Amino acid sequence: MKKIIAILLCACLLLTGCGESHSYSGDNMFVVVQSNWTYKVVYHKDTKVMYAVSCDDDNGGIFTLLVNPDGSPMLYKESEK
Repeated sequence: MKKIIAILLCACLLLTGCGESHSYSGDNMFVVVQSNWTYKVVYHKDTKVMYAVSCDDDNGGIFTLLVNPDGSPMLYKESEK
């Protein structure tokens, strides 16, 4: 099961890439909240779970789950403006 999830995440990254856009619309499942030369911070639209995604030439495409101090997955909270 973990292999299937990893393959799906990699496939999603290949479809979205590591361009300069700061957010995606339409059918993409991830939204970019921070971006620089070597990584992006994204969250899943449905679950709000946050990930760091490597965009470096050497290790591009690696998703890393961001966690809270207690080890639970970090969830994106929209700021009130």
